[in-house]
Amino acid sequence: MKNTCLLALAVGMLGYRSLAQEAVPPTGRNKAVYVEGLGSGVLLSANYDFRFKPTQDGLGMRIGLGGGTFSDQNSNARAGLVTLPVQVNYLVGKRRAAFEMGAGVTPIYVNASGTNQATGDFISGNGFGAFGSLNLGLRLQPIRNGVVFRLNWVPTVSNTGFYPRWLGVSLGFAFK
Repeated sequence: MKNTCLLALAVGMLGYRSLAQEAVPPTGRNKAVYVEGLGSGVLLSANYDFRFKPTQDGLGMRIGLGGGTFSDQNSNARAGLVTLPVQVNYLVGKRRAAFEMGAGVTPIYVNASGTNQATGDFISGNGFGAFGSLNLGLRLQPIRNGVVFRLNWVPTVSNTGFYPRWLGVSLGFAFK
């Protein structure tokens, strides 16, 4: 009887796996919030970035809200703009330093006014537009939580042409 119980117990235990030997899957996706100067937000933008999978590298996305104002006292010209940078990006590097590459579009709203120097007439206008951007650069990020820094080359293209000389720099906080 004792041997039968031990045999039944041993056969029953074959169906169970030891949890101590299984790899624990990562919990949560890497996310970051940061402020970007210049870049695809034009002047200044606040951004939210996340990975699609719970790894330090790989495919992700970023969305932001930016804007700024310009003024020229000599010509009484003023312009304000609002941008919404949206970008898909890919990180190569599983540690603190990663190469970042991406592509996206930035819808933009502009409101401008000023005085025509030739006629002295006051003119104003507003409108929507968009431009595309690429993103190539360095991202320094923590493994878990902490400060994130980005330095990127951001060439842009719109209906007015191609602008290869554009950079972006970002500082923020990354978390899981």
